[in-house]
Amino acid sequence: MNRMVQTDLRDFLAEVEAGGELKTVTGAHWDKEMGAVCEVLYREKVDKSPLLLFDDIPGYPKGFRCVYGMLGSPFRLALGLGMEGGREDNRLDMLNAYRAKMREHAPIPPRIVNSGPIMDNVDRDDEVDVEKFPVPIHHELDGGRYIGTACGVVIRDPDTGRVNVGTYRVMVIDGKRCASYISNGKQGRIYRDKYFAKGEPCPVAIIVGIDPATYMAARYTLSDKVAEYDWAGGLCGRPLDLVEGELTGLPFPAHSEIVLEGFISPDKKVLEGPFGEWTGYYAGDAQEEPLIDIKRVYYRDDPILTCAASQKPPHSHLFERCFIRSAALIDSLEGAGVPDIKGVWVHQAGSGRTFVVVSIKQRYFGHASQAGIVASQVNPIGYCGRYIVVVDDDIDPTDIHDVIWAMGTRSDPQKDFNLLTECWSSRLDTMVFDKKLTNSRVVINACIPYEHIDDFPKVAQTSPELAREVRAKFPDVFA
Repeated sequence: MNRMVQTDLRDFLAEVEAGGELKTVTGAHWDKEMGAVCEVLYREKVDKSPLLLFDDIPGYPKGFRCVYGMLGSPFRLALGLGMEGGREDNRLDMLNAYRAKMREHAPIPPRIVNSGPIMDNVDRDDEVDVEKFPVPIHHELDGGRYIGTACGVVIRDPDTGRVNVGTYRVMVIDGKRCASYISNGKQGRIYRDKYFAKGEPCPVAIIVGIDPATYMAARYTLSDKVAEYDWAGGLCGRPLDLVEGELTGLPFPAHSEIVLEGFISPDKKVLEGPFGEWTGYYAGDAQEEPLIDIKRVYYRDDPILTCAASQKPPHSHLFERCFIRSAALIDSLEGAGVPDIKGVWVHQAGSGRTFVVVSIKQRYFGHASQAGIVASQVNPIGYCGRYIVVVDDDIDPTDIHDVIWAMGTRSDPQKDFNLLTECWSSRLDTMVFDKKLTNSRVVINACIPYEHIDDFPKVAQTSPELAREVRAKFPDVFA
């Protein structure tokens, strides 16, 4: 079933609160405490944790707030996707329901409007001070305060005019300057470097108080043929309302909370990092990255900074990452012509990238290897992947017990492990030690050997029919 997709963070928070999944925390300090509260909670409760809204942050006005875990539970992700439900534990059913919804998805271009809540306040030039917001130090060993984590970095391709919105980390240098690390091969990096090749600064808008629909689009891996704002419009079933920045003309949602506008320098660099990254490590160390001069800051009254601190799994934005990437991987596999994909799950324990399971209905010799090798290279797993496991359709790819059982009973390490080298990686990969930025990965065929698919030993498990009978007969046992 469908429901309204919220393009205003405040409307979304009201629905989350009505659903009993919002917790307001007062008095937590921006220097490490907010990130620590979030990590400790999510380590204990994982995706059963509430959304955390921090207020009364020491040193800042009441109403200048930070939010963590925006889409970090099945219920909140379902809200963000415009779906009913999300309270159930069956992740594959939720993924299939989302894919059924997306079969009707058609991109809807945004419309440009002249005003919106984001224009409540505009700081220009000498007025600019990004430190007026309670920007956290998310992890104890971070190299600085990161204003861009759950964000959307907006860059226009100077050749085609396509606007990319991507989630790239942004560190505060001082009140008027920032720096951003964008991994090699990402669309925003490619567009940015086109300006640099001409010796020109790159115009940029950074949405650091973002709505769920735009955030979802910024995190989704899309082809150059589909713009993120168009994809988000299709998800919402209506055009996004965008305003254009005074200096760059770059568009950003009219109901954003906080937006920074400026220029990325082609020749000035500053030390950026380290930052606790998706790997669960302070990966990549501190390196010089291009300086961003902030010339405009747009923000609503009582603005909300949206935050996403990656930590050792599990953490507050891992569930939505795994879900979105699982859906995108199925799209990529089917788009590549691999038949009978029955399920996919990008596992939380693999930091949302390094341990991926693909379930298939085997149709021919080599089908499992084809599915695994294609999965290892296409988006979103092509970047920094590590282990890809292919299982039969009787295995639940979301159930790690099921998956490891299949690996231990249906694969032969001597012939069912395919090692791939010279694959796409980045300096955030903890196992990359040189400047090539490539890694290796393994595809594990954990399917029943195709030649024995009809005579393989039967699984010792209660049949669904008998399971239903005993549940009905002994209800107190299963209460």
